[in-house]
Amino acid sequence: MSDSDLVGRYVTVQDTRTYVETAGSEDDPAIVAIHTAGADGRQWRHVAPPLVDAGYRLVVPDLPGHGKSYPVDWEPHDTIHQHAEFVLDLVRELGLDAPAVMGCSIGGDTALDLAVEHPDAFRCALAFEGAGRTRGAQLGRLSHPHALPGWQNVLEYSVVDSTAKSVPDAARRELVWQHRSAHEVGTNDLQGWADHDVSDRLDEATLPVLLVRGTEDFYIQDDVFEETIAGLPDCTPVTMEETGHYPMMERPDETASLVVEFLEE
Repeated sequence: MSDSDLVGRYVTVQDTRTYVETAGSEDDPAIVAIHTAGADGRQWRHVAPPLVDAGYRLVVPDLPGHGKSYPVDWEPHDTIHQHAEFVLDLVRELGLDAPAVMGCSIGGDTALDLAVEHPDAFRCALAFEGAGRTRGAQLGRLSHPHALPGWQNVLEYSVVDSTAKSVPDAARRELVWQHRSAHEVGTNDLQGWADHDVSDRLDEATLPVLLVRGTEDFYIQDDVFEETIAGLPDCTPVTMEETGHYPMMERPDETASLVVEFLEE
C-alpha cells in the first residue's frame, strides 16, 4: 500500500468531532495506533504499508485536541486515563471486535492503562516507550502557552534530543513539524505523562503485552522498564538498539516487523 490508500473520516466520540485514518481491509484484524504527546496520527504512516501488507487493518485516531480532532468539551485532556477511555469509546463507536491497541510515549501509557482497566476489550497491547509509571516535570501553570513564551522551542528541542543519533535528518524534521502545533495539548499531554502510574495494578493486565524500549530513549529509565516487565503477567519485553523515543518513525521497518512477529505468536 501507499499513503494514497489511507482513508480519513470523522466520527463522533464523546460528543466530539474526531478524525480517524484507516488502512487495510475491514475483514483484517484491527490495530488501533495511538500517537505521542502533542502530535497526531501521521506518526504511524511509515509503518502502515508493511502492517497492511502483512494482513492487518490500521486504525489511527487523532486524540482529542490533536491534529484534526476537537477537544472534548473544549478542554484538552490532562490525564492518560482520559485518553484511554476516549480510545475505548472510539473502539466501540467503530464497532471493532477486540482489536490490538498500540501506542508510543503517552500512547504507550494509554495502551497500558487500557490493558489494566479493560483487558477483555482488546486482543493485546503493544506499548512503545511507555511504562507502568512515567516521570516528568510538574508543568502546573505552564499548561497555557502564554505562560512560557519559549515553550514551543523547548518542546521542539526535546523532540530532537530524544531521537537516536543515527536517525536521518528527514525523520527529525518531520517530528519537529508535527509538534509545532502542540501548545496547550502538548503541555497537558506531558502533565498526564508525569502523573501516569498504574504500576500497582499491572497484574490486572491479563492480556499479552509487548513492551518496547529504545536504547537511546532517556524518558524510559531502566528501573521503570524492569518494574513494568516484572509487574505484567504476560509480557514480551524488547529493546531496540540505536532507537530513541519514536521507534515508528526512527525505525519503521523494524517496528512493523516487531508488531507482526508479536501478533503472530
